[in-house]
Amino acid sequence: MQIASSFGSEKFLPHPGSWLDDEMDAGLKTLMLRLMTFDVLIVPGLDGSGEHHWQSLWKHFLLHQGISVRSVEQHDWSSPDLETWKKTLVSSVQHCSRSVLVVAHSLGALLTVHCADLEIAGALLVAPADAEETRAPARGRIKGFAPLPQGTLRFPSVLVTSDNDEWLSPARARFMAHCWGADLFPAGRVGHIGNQENLGIWREGFRALEKLLDRIDNERVVAEESQI
Repeated sequence: MQIASSFGSEKFLPHPGSWLDDEMDAGLKTLMLRLMTFDVLIVPGLDGSGEHHWQSLWKHFLLHQGISVRSVEQHDWSSPDLETWKKTLVSSVQHCSRSVLVVAHSLGALLTVHCADLEIAGALLVAPADAEETRAPARGRIKGFAPLPQGTLRFPSVLVTSDNDEWLSPARARFMAHCWGADLFPAGRVGHIGNQENLGIWREGFRALEKLLDRIDNERVVAEESQI
């Protein structure tokens, strides 16, 4: 499978069994090593993530790097119910054995914010669906996720935004990031960063994930220094 290095040009990544070989971009190799201490939990959005969605490709790739990764499996992806989805997400986190790193997209990102008391290390919130103000044709299907949660999240987070996302305007993305205390990561013009965009493994997403890990590390250092 041809995918893009997170920090270099597109190329074939090495066979899963030899992932530390020199073919792999050094930045991506370092990122994989940093992920080894986490359980990565992928949280899809409305209608789930198809086999070519970057979340599905990330899961396949990370598993082959020896990283612990699983996906939240909702009973009904097409008719989301907030309370039911929250229970499934909370249960998924509780079944993890290590620090949890959430990688959430669209309605899955908004779901993660609705579960603000989650005991997780951090969350990558990719293109959260704006249940209050989106003009997307399917907006009626997510109205049960409004109003948006308010207040700073208790875990570090990075909010990834696209300039031409019908589910989330740049202005609303900035508003959400401010409300939730998330770092903003502009990803360019990549639509809703979902099933329709054909992004492959989406190397810019790895950059956003690196930014999240940096924030987690920085907050840990600050917490440790405050106890000295």
